[in-house]
Amino acid sequence: MNTRSSDAPVFSAHPHGWTYAVPGVISWAIVSAAVVGLFFFPDQWASVATVFVGYLMLRMILIVTFAIVGDVRRRIWEKRDWTEDDTLPGPAAFSPADVHHVVLVPNYKEPLDVLERTIGALAVQHRAEERVVVVLGMEQREPGALEKGEALAARYADRFESIIVTVHPADVPGELACKASNQTYAAGIARDIVVRELGIPLDRITVTSCDADSVIHPKYFAAVSRMFAADERRHARFWQAPMHYYNNIWDVPAPIRYTAWFIHAAHLAELAMPFYEPLPISTYTLSMKMAEETGWWDPMVISEDWHVMLNAMFKRHGDVSLTPVFLPTWSDATDGETFWRAMKNRYDQVLRHAWGAEDVGYILREIIDEGARPAAQSVFRLVQVLHDHTLRVASWFMLITGYAINLGVERAWAYYDAGGAIRDVHPVLRYFFLAGTLAVACTIVVELLRTLRLADGLSAVSPSRSGSCGSVRPSSGSSSAPCRRCTLRRS
Repeated sequence: MNTRSSDAPVFSAHPHGWTYAVPGVISWAIVSAAVVGLFFFPDQWASVATVFVGYLMLRMILIVTFAIVGDVRRRIWEKRDWTEDDTLPGPAAFSPADVHHVVLVPNYKEPLDVLERTIGALAVQHRAEERVVVVLGMEQREPGALEKGEALAARYADRFESIIVTVHPADVPGELACKASNQTYAAGIARDIVVRELGIPLDRITVTSCDADSVIHPKYFAAVSRMFAADERRHARFWQAPMHYYNNIWDVPAPIRYTAWFIHAAHLAELAMPFYEPLPISTYTLSMKMAEETGWWDPMVISEDWHVMLNAMFKRHGDVSLTPVFLPTWSDATDGETFWRAMKNRYDQVLRHAWGAEDVGYILREIIDEGARPAAQSVFRLVQVLHDHTLRVASWFMLITGYAINLGVERAWAYYDAGGAIRDVHPVLRYFFLAGTLAVACTIVVELLRTLRLADGLSAVSPSRSGSCGSVRPSSGSSSAPCRRCTLRRS
């Protein structure tokens, strides 16, 4: 067993200037405005709340419409044979069969059956034994991590072109204990092995950030290979599949089940919108050449998925885009031993996601200090990130205060003579709330009817003997010793 260190760059901590306070300042301003408006300016605030609810309704209509469009496209993509003529060369004189995929699976204290399910889904990819390199990014902070990684590598040694185990050292100066730091470390080692030892050209390699609980569609890499080989802008592209949080959908509490469905519907809709380009989330693919040129992942950023594309946008002066892959990746919804533990875990997950608000400060700093170009794209991304992070704060307060006015709070302030305009606004606000309630109720009923048919099929992605997508895992007695396809590396 050889000892390797990563060639990954060393990052310093973020310069936390005033720009990083912008999301918090705006969020608190909205909360304060909602409270002040409720008690002191009910007339004006009712109008503001009505406009906001109208915007939410329009957003809901767009999500429902394009989620249907996205689902139709999913059905078409799943029926297509992505392996047909995959040896025919593309514009760059290499074929889809010549594309190699490095899949990073950073993990920390993940159950063994969850990792087996994820690896099983990778093992059934087209040409996995010839073109897929799996990198198990273990953490030194986890006791027994190396042994767990080595056991998995030995067990699946003959299923991949190579399977690499890395152990990210603990307490590295200038790093946070997060997915980004693990991936950057693992990617540097994987790049060295795949390019230098296996002799694969860098411009024919993709790198995929894969969450430890992600079950990638069996046709995903065949589709990405075809698009990568045919795309002249392959080294300026991200590929993103819609995320379906369905692995354990019937095991989680009802509130989490509904939010998991809504998040998946919103993500599918955003990918299907022809006038909108989302940022990557969770599990996504990009060119290894672009990843190396832009410095991999910043190990001081907790929410690494949006940030890695924003970083590429600034490093490449706007020459980067995202292409949807309508072959869904299944993942776990947040769960827990009890109802309240599951809700607490969901809160912790949302809190981690909220760290992505620091991207607002990052974009502002690039615009102000570096004169980021193109300006229009930078401003669009700034508004996009700021909108998504403040909306979760603004929505609740604006809806509740608007509805409180609708229920008659203004009567207590009648001596301010603020009743006239409010009475005019109330019917509109009431109809918006009624329509919104009916829309939510309908989506719940439709989803229950639709997914009841899938309930019996969930065992295909459950941690049992069958791997994801029906793949059968090796039994415990079939483990083989490490070979060329099972390359073990540690710090």
